[in-house]
Amino acid sequence: MTYAVMTAGEKLPEQALLAKALEGALKLDRDTAAMSARRARGVLGRNLEEAAADALTEACEALGLPAFKIEEASLPALRPAAPAKKAVLEGGAAVITAGGTLLSAAPSDIAALAGGPVRHEITSTVKTTEGPSAGERAVRLGIMAATGLPIGLGKNKEVSKEVKSTELSFYLDILLADGARLRVHSDNFDFSGLKEKKTYSSQVNFRLLCADLAAFAPAAWKSSGLLAMLEGRPLAPAAYDSLEELEREELRLLAARGKA
Repeated sequence: MTYAVMTAGEKLPEQALLAKALEGALKLDRDTAAMSARRARGVLGRNLEEAAADALTEACEALGLPAFKIEEASLPALRPAAPAKKAVLEGGAAVITAGGTLLSAAPSDIAALAGGPVRHEITSTVKTTEGPSAGERAVRLGIMAATGLPIGLGKNKEVSKEVKSTELSFYLDILLADGARLRVHSDNFDFSGLKEKKTYSSQVNFRLLCADLAAFAPAAWKSSGLLAMLEGRPLAPAAYDSLEELEREELRLLAARGKA
C-alpha cells in the first residue's frame, strides 16, 4: 500500500515553507526542494511507503504546515476534461455548453474552480538572409589577391532557424460534485454569456467569467492560479508550467476538500 502526502485546506502555504519541509524530509538540496515546492502545487509526495509518508507529514506539521496522507487508491479520479464552449449565469443556475450538450449547475453543484495562466513553449521557424561570414570573405579576398581572379565575396543565402518562445494561455476547469470536469480555454470560448460586460479581449473576458463563476459558487474551492487572478496579484509567479501541473492542483483540491 502506498500513500500520497498533500497540504490541507484550500489555499497553498508559502513555497519557502514547503521547500523547507521537502528539503528536510526527502533529503533534497535547497534548489531542488525549491523547484519541487513550486511545481508540486501542494502535492508533496506520491507513491510513498507509509513510513516515508509519515515522516513527510510530520516534517510539515513541525513547520506549522497542515498536511495529510491519503492512500493512493483513495485519491479522487480526474475525468477527462470536456471542452466548454459557452456559459450563462442566470436564474440561480450556470448553464454551460460542453460536449454538444447543455449542463445546468446550481452553486452547490460546483466543487472546485481551478485555472489561471498556463505556459506553452512555441517553436517557430524564421527564415533570414545571411551573407558570407567574415572568414569566408577573408579567404576569398586572399584568393583574389593571390590570383587576380575576380571570384567575388560570395552570395547571400537563406537560412532557416528554429526560435523558441513562451506564451501564456488561460484555462479554467469547472469541477462538478458529480465528478464531471468542464474546461474553458480563453482562445476557444464564446463569451457572449457575459452580455454587456463582454469586451474585445479574450483575456479580459476570461477574467470576468472567472470572477462571475467565483461569485456564483462561493463555496467552491479555488486553485492558487485562480486566486491570484481574482485578487489582482502578479500572474507570472502563479502561472502553471503545464496543464499537468494544473491537474495536479485539482487533484489536491478535491482530496483536501474531501478531508475538510
